[in-house]
Amino acid sequence: MNCLQRAFCYISRKRLKSLLLFMIFMVINCMVLGILGIQGASEEVMKDLRSNAESKVILEIRQGAGQFTEDDVQDILETPNINWINRLWSEQTGIPELIPVIGDEQADQLFTVHLQNRVDKDSPFEEQIYRLVKGDFPSSGNEMVINQILADQNGLQVGDVIQETYRITGIFLSGTERQQTEKVATVNRIENQIYIMADENLSESCKGYTKVICYVTEPEKLDELVEAFDERYSEKAYVKANDHTYQKMRISIEQTGRITMFVLVITLITGCSVTGLLLSMWMRGRKTEIAVYVSLGLEKSNLLMQAVAEGLVLYIISFVISGLLAYSLLPKLSSLGILEGAGGSWMADYTGSLLTLGCGVCVIILLTVIAMFPYLKKHPKEILSEMEG
Repeated sequence: MNCLQRAFCYISRKRLKSLLLFMIFMVINCMVLGILGIQGASEEVMKDLRSNAESKVILEIRQGAGQFTEDDVQDILETPNINWINRLWSEQTGIPELIPVIGDEQADQLFTVHLQNRVDKDSPFEEQIYRLVKGDFPSSGNEMVINQILADQNGLQVGDVIQETYRITGIFLSGTERQQTEKVATVNRIENQIYIMADENLSESCKGYTKVICYVTEPEKLDELVEAFDERYSEKAYVKANDHTYQKMRISIEQTGRITMFVLVITLITGCSVTGLLLSMWMRGRKTEIAVYVSLGLEKSNLLMQAVAEGLVLYIISFVISGLLAYSLLPKLSSLGILEGAGGSWMADYTGSLLTLGCGVCVIILLTVIAMFPYLKKHPKEILSEMEG
């Protein structure tokens, strides 16, 4: 009978011991694989956060300084770590086809036209001061968003074209239009604010930009970008960073990572300690069996292989069952919002699973060797004499 056959016979004969060791292995593997799944999801969230947190550097012209030109914009775009930029420019102008909502009668009856690359960003719409009630934000050049009251006064609706150039794609309200007094200048009234998405033609005709918002690719290097812009444009513009969303989420995810790593370390230490103690206790009870086998001419290495095979069979079976349980339950736990701070959808970390399996196999072999070593180095007569005494 070879070592594998003896290992299966021993597992079958010692069912309670085998079941206890099997349950310990399964609990440890479930916890380790679950933690790896959470950490994998956290890493994915961090990757998405870096690209979607919209950390930005704001360049705003100082009073009395010249505006940003297209050459300045091109220099900014060529700067490393820039994802995209939003150029802002506004002017007060009259529009022949539109009648403004009258405010202060002594003031000029003009509109404030806001020109920018994305209307939904860096505007009252992003801050929820204005909200769209009809249509959508502009998605291409020469599209615009106007106020509901201004549209009603001029008989306009979504899809209409003004000056044969600008198409209305959305209509907005702030909810505070009626709270304005008659002394508010016409050009400053909410109803007379018009937002236009700039295309290349409008950008070329624009004399300059009062504000340029630079969205970055790598939020971790935001301070370096601020320093570079501050050296370049310190006399011309105010430079400041805005990455509150990224920092808030980053701290939350890092805290979750530290907690899961702590739990992982405690699990591994506890699991190895309990497994090592159990193996040592059981090997002590088998020392007579070991002495008899050696007396019958069986090599000590063969006995060691039998003990290792017993542990590995139980560990591998428990690992497979634990993997099925962990990776089937993780998505369900994620959908229930458990440990929502980890973010994202928990998923199987197959690389981590293979690493866990390999490390587990090595640990089982090491603990088995340590547990059996005191009895393998002794002579069979010495072991039997200890039993008689």
